[in-house]
Amino acid sequence: MMSLTRVLLVGMLLLLFPFRAIAWDWNTKVTVILNKQPLRAACELLEKNYGIHFSYSRDIVDLSAPVSIHAQNRPLKKVLDELFTPYDIEFTRIGDQVVLTIKKSMTRTISGYIEDGVTKERLIGATVFSPSRQAGTVTNQYGFFSLTIPKDTGSLVVSYVGYTPLRQPLPATGSPQLIVGLQPLSNLPEVVITESTQQKLQEQTQMSRINVNAAEVKAMPKLLGEADLIRALQALPGVSGGMEGASGLHVRGGSPDQNLILVDGTPVFSSSHLLGLFSIFNPDVMKTADLYKGAFPARFGGRLSSVIDISLKDGDMRKVHGDVAIGLLAAKFKVEGPIVKDKTSFVVSARRSYLDVLTNGANLTDGKGQTAYFSPLFYDVNVKVNHIFSPKDRIYASGYFGQDNFLIKAGRDNTNNTSGQTPYIENSRFQIGWGNGIGSLRWNHIYTPQLFSNLTLNYSQYYFFTDYRYKYEVPGTDEQRSQYGKYYSRMQNGSLKMDFDYRPNPKHAVKFGGEVTEHIFKPGISVYEDKSSDAVPMDTVTNKTSIPGWEFALYGEDDWEVLKSLHINLGMRAAAFLVERRAYVSLQPRLGVRWMLPYNWAVKGAYTYMNQYIHLLTNNGTALPTDLWVPSTQLVPPMLSRQATAGIAKTSNNRKYEISLEAYHKTMDNIIEYKENASFINSATTRWDTKVAIGKGWSYGMEFLLEKKKGTTRGWLGYTLAWSTRQFPEVNGGRAFPYKYDRRHDIELVVIQQLGKHWEVSASWEFNTGNALTLATSSYEGNTEVSPFFPGPDYYNRVDHIGERNGFRAGNSHRLDLSFTYTKQKKWWTKSWNFSFYNAYNQKNPFYYYMRKSADTQTRYLSRISIPIIPSVSYAIKF
Repeated sequence: MMSLTRVLLVGMLLLLFPFRAIAWDWNTKVTVILNKQPLRAACELLEKNYGIHFSYSRDIVDLSAPVSIHAQNRPLKKVLDELFTPYDIEFTRIGDQVVLTIKKSMTRTISGYIEDGVTKERLIGATVFSPSRQAGTVTNQYGFFSLTIPKDTGSLVVSYVGYTPLRQPLPATGSPQLIVGLQPLSNLPEVVITESTQQKLQEQTQMSRINVNAAEVKAMPKLLGEADLIRALQALPGVSGGMEGASGLHVRGGSPDQNLILVDGTPVFSSSHLLGLFSIFNPDVMKTADLYKGAFPARFGGRLSSVIDISLKDGDMRKVHGDVAIGLLAAKFKVEGPIVKDKTSFVVSARRSYLDVLTNGANLTDGKGQTAYFSPLFYDVNVKVNHIFSPKDRIYASGYFGQDNFLIKAGRDNTNNTSGQTPYIENSRFQIGWGNGIGSLRWNHIYTPQLFSNLTLNYSQYYFFTDYRYKYEVPGTDEQRSQYGKYYSRMQNGSLKMDFDYRPNPKHAVKFGGEVTEHIFKPGISVYEDKSSDAVPMDTVTNKTSIPGWEFALYGEDDWEVLKSLHINLGMRAAAFLVERRAYVSLQPRLGVRWMLPYNWAVKGAYTYMNQYIHLLTNNGTALPTDLWVPSTQLVPPMLSRQATAGIAKTSNNRKYEISLEAYHKTMDNIIEYKENASFINSATTRWDTKVAIGKGWSYGMEFLLEKKKGTTRGWLGYTLAWSTRQFPEVNGGRAFPYKYDRRHDIELVVIQQLGKHWEVSASWEFNTGNALTLATSSYEGNTEVSPFFPGPDYYNRVDHIGERNGFRAGNSHRLDLSFTYTKQKKWWTKSWNFSFYNAYNQKNPFYYYMRKSADTQTRYLSRISIPIIPSVSYAIKF
């Protein structure tokens, strides 16, 4: 009996034990004593001693935070409140478990920088994305991001083209400032992340914007061994290069001065080297470039047609390395590395052409006493230093200087002639040169995780000059002529600008700021001397005056997610220009709209109003950089444009392809052009603005772009259908005429193919409708013999009757460029060879038209010069 009683008692105790384990409530008395141990230890203690089980997601709830608690025989709810409330962790009972979550009403802001994990270079446009919340953002021009998300977000996915995506875990509490380093794909095996992290084209509010990185520029076919950013931009729809082979930019019917070109936030006023064959931008130090053809954000102003925003490399923070290259045209080098490791870095690059060295001393002669000498030269230097003062402060200092010089000498010695002519000696020297110089100092500062600022102080200048000397003498007599002429023009610009980037929540991305700029114009100083024996000596200097102008601007813009399917970018720019006791004031609204359609298509629209207070006087009849920067004055008002754009866009589901179709209409008022028979030489007067005509222009068209962005085969197909027209009361009899770079059709096809580990092949094919030209319909001239090196009196006595302005249409052109690059990794360096063919099938495209005289009939006829196939080779070493 006793044994049965004991068995029943033990059985009851065993039955009661589990009931005790699950029969807890919020008033159950518990004891928890911990000293700086993780929250997880408290949960484990309660589970072990009291059978209280905890359920939570490790991706959402972080229990690694250290806690200290001394609770003896206290109610369970009070103990859990003390443990979890400081970390915004909510707890609730479901069955026999305590379920932990983060308070849903709480949010926090995660901010920081995304950088290259090897070099510490900040990455522009990197994507920071929360897959669980379907919210994300992209880094700004300085690699900074700010994202406000619920506190229960446990991780973010960070990605950038060409880098391995990374899942970044987040701490349970606080608003941390992160510095996330991504590894280049070439250094690590590919890692596949299933979440879609890159922002698709249809998800972007911004339209008419195309990003071009340095790798794409270097991969494209090269002319004379030089990769060129501007040439890469010309291969995009809506962008024209002007003449065959030139590096100019004409965007949606605009002129070159209507492009705002920024290098690290500093404007550049001339982008050409070697008479326009190359641009001044060295791709070795370029990080990325954004081209805006329309829908301009409010932070940009001062131009009508486009913005090219170029960011240069910051320099490697970890180790010193560089590269050296030599081609048919120029040699160059780049070196970058740390000054103080992980704190201060530098990058220096320089390049120089050596055509002047190759042609030095090489005189051309016709065997009849006539000689000529030609010496071209260009060079440029880039320097940049950046220093990290603290996690919230960083400073950049950068500079650029470049120059071109062309020297032509010609001579004729007629002292040994046997025809009975008076013996004489004739010599001339002509030099033309131009250059840019820019410098900037920028300070980045993080006020809060949501507010970022950039303060910029910059200076830039552009100058242009010509120098002409002529001497004629008859040996043994006093008869001689000596003439000297010089022309000089300069534009200077100093600016102070403050920009703020504010991200209050994922539905708003706000940018605002202001700037003040001083312009100093010297439109033209002309010097002329005539010391001929039969003339009164002349010595004149014209127009030494400078014209100052002050420009002010305030702006604000907000990229606003009104609905999941509706995004709006609202902006306003207020600007003023003070010159010659005259104030020009304008309000410039900006609007962009994106509406999502079924099947992930997006329809977009934009309207922009732009003012431009500086002008470029351009000669229609010359390809030399004789253009003069001049300000708006009492007689010449600022230019203004209104542009409306609409289009559709889509990124394929596998993210390999992007397609966009846009239509635009743009009007331009107060554009200027030289009056008939006026030029930069005779405009060097005290009032240059009396030599120009003021008119209007309009352009409209359609642009199509299909791009393949991933895989061993990349590239794009672009097509442009466009019209561009201008009209001036005092030009062409007041009749409207096509702009000189009006082109009806443009087709561009670019293919970049990776072949194995070592070879990369690229091809670029384009078709263009011919440019509009102005030609003489008749002329009256003398019969003097024409010299191959001197124009002769017949040139100066000839009077041309000009026909309809731009009434002649040049022939259509098409061209194929090819490039083959071989790269081999050595132990300590990487070597590469590039073989390029410009105009690979030797198409006779019109480069330059001119009038020639037939030796037999003495009649003049139109002739043209074409650029033949140009093969080139370059060799580079990267160490």
